[in-house]
Amino acid sequence: MKRLKTFPSILFSSLLFLTLTSFISASQLLVGDKAPDFTVATLTGDSISLHQYKGSVVIVHLWSPTCPHCRESNKTLPEIVTPYKNSKLAYIMIAIDSDTSTLRPVIKEDKLNFAIHAYDPYDGAAKTMLAYEAPGTPSINIVDEKGNLVATNVTSAQLKKYLKKHFPLPH
Repeated sequence: MKRLKTFPSILFSSLLFLTLTSFISASQLLVGDKAPDFTVATLTGDSISLHQYKGSVVIVHLWSPTCPHCRESNKTLPEIVTPYKNSKLAYIMIAIDSDTSTLRPVIKEDKLNFAIHAYDPYDGAAKTMLAYEAPGTPSINIVDEKGNLVATNVTSAQLKKYLKKHFPLPH
């Protein structure tokens, strides 16, 4: 008799588990999906959204000026991205820190003037980072002209290869 009483709770727990697992797996961001739109604050006080750049390839680069891995990655970015400044490319660097006081000096020191600079102003909630399911920083993501996610968490070398393939430079 005791088994019969526990059966409904086991059944309910199993159904709840299956529902949650399917919800979690259904919400997983995959290459080919529409890239998550975002609205972030720029350093000039304006805001920008991903959808504003439809028709251009957009690099969504999530980073922190206090992250040593980000600073290391920044060393190669000017050389990789600058040749494509006249292409239909928008390079958006979104700092995930709510304190922007270190941002401007690092941008200058690392020569990141090729990028559009913004920060996720949600008091450390890093909403954009969560939307892109970034495992950490830096997280470089590529969005195509139609707003679809082409690649996630690419390395500098992978970014260089992608840009070279999609934006051939004159020899």
